[in-house]
Amino acid sequence: MVKIGITARLFLSLLIVSLLTAVGVGFGTRWSFQRGFQGYLNEVESRRMEAMAEELAQAYQEHGGNWQFMRGNRAAWERTTGAIGRERATAPRASNDTDAGGNSIYYAVPDKAPRRLGLFDMQGNHLAGNLQTGPSLRYQPVLVEGVPVATLVGAPLRGLQEEAEQGFLLQQQRDSVLIGLATLVLAALAALLLARSFVAPTRRLIHAASKVAAGDYAVRVPRGQRDELGTLAHNFNIMAATLESNEVLRRHFMADLSHELRTPLSVLQAQLEAMEDGIEPTNTASVVLLQDEVATLTRLVDDMRQITLSEVGAFGYQREPLDLGGLLESELTKWREPLAHAGMTVQAGMLPHLMVEGDTIRLRQLLRNLFNNALRHADGATELRIALHVLRQQALLTITDNGHGVSDAALPMLFERFWRGDTARTRATGGSGLGLSICRSIVTAHGGEITATHATPDGLCITIALPLAEKQP
Repeated sequence: MVKIGITARLFLSLLIVSLLTAVGVGFGTRWSFQRGFQGYLNEVESRRMEAMAEELAQAYQEHGGNWQFMRGNRAAWERTTGAIGRERATAPRASNDTDAGGNSIYYAVPDKAPRRLGLFDMQGNHLAGNLQTGPSLRYQPVLVEGVPVATLVGAPLRGLQEEAEQGFLLQQQRDSVLIGLATLVLAALAALLLARSFVAPTRRLIHAASKVAAGDYAVRVPRGQRDELGTLAHNFNIMAATLESNEVLRRHFMADLSHELRTPLSVLQAQLEAMEDGIEPTNTASVVLLQDEVATLTRLVDDMRQITLSEVGAFGYQREPLDLGGLLESELTKWREPLAHAGMTVQAGMLPHLMVEGDTIRLRQLLRNLFNNALRHADGATELRIALHVLRQQALLTITDNGHGVSDAALPMLFERFWRGDTARTRATGGSGLGLSICRSIVTAHGGEITATHATPDGLCITIALPLAEKQP
């Protein structure tokens, strides 16, 4: 089976449309021309009959008001009505033309009398010309001082019978065919150019898509048009940029994960080898050290599992209306003592009752991660301020400490995986670096937003915005 490309199909489609249009216009023009030209000739014929009636009336008067000169006299009929060319209906007779009779606007030519005209007297007797009668004929009275003396009868034109008329029609048809062929050639050239111009962006997209499929996410398609193809190229570039960014994040994630797992595994391996070689005694202290490293691995794997499940939407969220203020107060009750041991006082005041649609377990996990982050990483903080209020149909929760805070460069990295403000910290003191990343996933899953800003004058402020439930207490 022959494979036809999109360029050929588009070219053929445009060419066929152009061909059908040319044929339709050609037939329509031909029909319209024939119809209009024939009507024009009939109109000219009607004017000729009026002029001939005047000529006949003048001849009637010149012969003493009698038609005997015309009856059976072919020469007189031809001399009075004979004309060549349709221009005689509008062109005046030359002043020196005396053979045409009077001031006739026709040039009388022997043997050229109109074949479709006939003359009848008032009693219906045939005088000269065509003998045809019937309702479809034209009747033009011959008037002498307003009194009819005869009737000029003309058969309507049902076709182009004169040689000049038919020649003119054939010439028009030949010209129409030539114009149609020239138009078709121009249409083919235009269709070819349009097909190539339309397909060129598509080919670039196909080529770029092939590269993306092969793993080259750096490819981009130039957006040279402001139409649907240009929008498609723009969206393709966004997709490629997203894939490239995700690939970079994936590589960084794998490198970070390998690094995070390597440390506790290395400690475990070194400790076990030392115990095997007898360098370290196999006692309770050694076992406790091993258990600590295993606990670190377990916590890291559990955190990774939670953040992965949250990002892929596999967390089992059981949403229901809940009192965010009550939940916050309940968690604060558990964390006041640990925070006090760390030297921080909690300033919360009266927390309002704000209803949100959320999962109690996940939101409780969110609050615990935030309080744990403040407990572990708010260096130099002596106060933790909690505020909850309504802003633009959202419950706005702020947790602010007065510690040393973080740098401007570190602020946007707080919610990234494995990021820690102090790179000198170990897993035991610095955590896995996934707590705030899990918080972001939970807030996002609830349709909210979490941000971090510098507190005034010092410290860190974490703001969480969650949509309010429709019904409030």
